[in-house]
Amino acid sequence: IALTIMVLSGLRIYNASPMLPFKIPADLTLGGWLAGGRQWHFFGMWLFALNGLFYMLYTILSRHGRRTTLFRPSDAGGLLPMVLYYLRLRKDPPPQGKYNSLQKLAYTTVPLLALGAILTGVAIYWPVQFSGLTRLFGQYDTARLLHFLFMAGLVFFFLGHLVMVAI
Repeated sequence: IALTIMVLSGLRIYNASPMLPFKIPADLTLGGWLAGGRQWHFFGMWLFALNGLFYMLYTILSRHGRRTTLFRPSDAGGLLPMVLYYLRLRKDPPPQGKYNSLQKLAYTTVPLLALGAILTGVAIYWPVQFSGLTRLFGQYDTARLLHFLFMAGLVFFFLGHLVMVAI
């Protein structure tokens, strides 16, 4: 729910000052106008951030997945065989534990994408108050592009899960 609110309201904000040579149809956005889009985006941000915080606390306190979901250098060799299996170019699945190498890479990368989305969001929402952070991301326009890319990564992760469930 939070990701949907963030994406749809973010597309409304994007339309106010597109960085690419196209706009998103208004029917695919949330907020009605720039200020409305920003209000929805800020609301969605709190849902997103609190959900992430609770997930991280649960993961740390319960020690959930410490051995099963974190990607380690030793998992790198299993990436290509798993990709080939998912693409149906390999008939038999490679050996794996609870999670395969590709799943571990995804579950390790997603918190980093989320953190990147949050930090770049702060950098572009408060570019004066957090000017050091904005500079860290290459100034406002680059931070905005990175924010877009981090969110795209999260959306692709989510869509990948939907495809895997459907398969």
